[in-house]
Amino acid sequence: MKKTSIRTFTTALLTGALLVSVSHFATATTVTKDDARQRLNNFFTKVNTIKGSFTQQVFDKKGKRIQQAAGQIYLNRPGKFRWVYATPDPQEIIADGKNIWVYDKDLEQVTVKPMTAAMSSAPVAILTRKTIPDSQFKVTKMDMNVGGLDWFNLKPHRKSRDFKSMELGIDANGIRKMIMLDQLGQRTVINLNVKNNTPVSGNNFNFRPPAGVDVIGKPL
Repeated sequence: MKKTSIRTFTTALLTGALLVSVSHFATATTVTKDDARQRLNNFFTKVNTIKGSFTQQVFDKKGKRIQQAAGQIYLNRPGKFRWVYATPDPQEIIADGKNIWVYDKDLEQVTVKPMTAAMSSAPVAILTRKTIPDSQFKVTKMDMNVGGLDWFNLKPHRKSRDFKSMELGIDANGIRKMIMLDQLGQRTVINLNVKNNTPVSGNNFNFRPPAGVDVIGKPL
């Protein structure tokens, strides 16, 4: 049961049931549609690093919470991130710019895939790219302001069997919430306590499988 839970978290991160929420809300303000879009673009083109902690919950299509976890996140654009689950089971997901490594400490197992294969249609890829999202998604400004955030709906240009759509909530400092829905109606909720453009050591994105663990796959 433990392993099913944490593997579902990994699947959600790399395929599509992800909701990201910063732990504080901005003061409600009114901005024009063009200003809101500029904020969205600025997050993707001017934010280089993200560092902080997170809590993560998975909800089924009826809204019932079925899983929860917590840990640390590090991101360095373009193409690098480290997602560290501390509870309930220790696991790490590392993108080093070439490969995606998934290290399950309890199972003493590492799975590795080239980033081009593992991230081609993954919604988390939008966070690792330093470019506006229009090349991947149809971006539509939503007529709503919740929690002081302006909202955009993003639908992938290429249909995914897992990922259906996402909604991004932004303020003057960038994206504060992401709501991603999978094809089965399941959502994953991640509450972030992060800082943008703060120094992040490059060592966070280096990974070498520990001695004695099983390695599945072959890195580039």
